[in-house]
Amino acid sequence: MKERPSDKKDFWENELKSLGIEPKRENEFNDKVELEALTEIIKQVYYQEYKTAYGDSSDNNNNPKS
Repeated sequence: MKERPSDKKDFWENELKSLGIEPKRENEFNDKVELEALTEIIKQVYYQEYKTAYGDSSDNNNNPKS
């Protein structure tokens, strides 16, 4: 089975860097699973902050004002 890019630890380190987070040191706790989970949590937080700041346009389209 061919390995996908998201199966690699480097992929998740680069994802974190793109979100402005730089892992400071390398140790046994910086495994791929942990990096993937951290990346997904941070993306969700950023998305929620975006929705709070700019509103959810899909709600506005589904509920027109009377």
